[in-house]
Amino acid sequence: MTTTLHVKGPADVIAVLPYELGYHPVNSLVVVALHGNRLGLRARVDLPPPAEAGPTVAQLLGPLLDSGAQDVLLIGYEKIDGASRPALDAMSTACVDAGLGVRDRLVVRDGRWYDLDCTSADCCPPQGRPVPGADEVAAVAEFVAREKQPVADRAALAAWLRPARPLLAGAVDAAASRWLDRRLDSIDRPAEQHDDDLAELRAWGHLLDHSDEAVPVAELTPEELAMAAVSLVDIDLRDGLIAWLCPGTLGFDRAAPEVVAQLRAVLPPVPTGDDLTQAVSRQRIEARLIELCRCLSPEWAVAPLTVLASFTWWRGDGALTRLALEQALESDPSYRLALLLLRMVDLSIRPETATA
Repeated sequence: MTTTLHVKGPADVIAVLPYELGYHPVNSLVVVALHGNRLGLRARVDLPPPAEAGPTVAQLLGPLLDSGAQDVLLIGYEKIDGASRPALDAMSTACVDAGLGVRDRLVVRDGRWYDLDCTSADCCPPQGRPVPGADEVAAVAEFVAREKQPVADRAALAAWLRPARPLLAGAVDAAASRWLDRRLDSIDRPAEQHDDDLAELRAWGHLLDHSDEAVPVAELTPEELAMAAVSLVDIDLRDGLIAWLCPGTLGFDRAAPEVVAQLRAVLPPVPTGDDLTQAVSRQRIEARLIELCRCLSPEWAVAPLTVLASFTWWRGDGALTRLALEQALESDPSYRLALLLLRMVDLSIRPETATA
């Protein structure tokens, strides 16, 4: 993740990280790139066995160097005292050897944080310090205002993306089969195909409604949810939708002109500014895309999960992006756009105009 934040010290970073990742890290090594007093790229991996610390460090070091970091902050999240120390030691050595300064090495355990390299009992007591509460850190308050809350752990975040409404998913499946047959039948009848395309985009208009009056996704009809899912078999429409959701990534120049015209006529504009209202709107769009995926069977969720991943990667949420892509590829290991996006995530290739 690369969204720029300003924080006052290590305690603030520890308080903010769960909100950025979307979950509370457990048994993890987190590396934070520092540019003066600004936070840059943040990366997290599971704590490796001591013998495998080297490959884990290599996995993290490349993106750090590519980000132009001057210094780093290393944080080990552990349940057992000392469990994160081998990874912290290996990462610290690799960073110093690569010319990066190690600002701090911190450990978080049982709701308290410790500075491994501070020897002042007044500053860093042996019993550690409590992790600040959400109401104690201004940067956390901003996340809360944007309607973003972390879940318990990474497994809970993954579960959040999985189908959760089996009865609705069954009804959507049946409607999707009927709509797909209709779509295929109308290919040779341009007028009918045009009308069907508009119906699908109207369904997307309801799905992407981020107003206070928006109908909850799970209360949309199975037919609307099916039309949205089936529409993504049309690659032009899928890519046009992603370009609409993520300005500056695919670009409308790659979308068919008729798709662009339909998108402009039917869909609400995606907020791209930095003020709170627009940030809340983007968060609501993300939540509604997630809810769509939860209403679909795994077969029909592949393309929506990939659209969600495109949006979250554009926003800078690497954790949710990876989970969405992994889940999509579980159902369809050959889905090309998901494979391409996962490669971009692995290489930390960021959209040039991404905004959180």
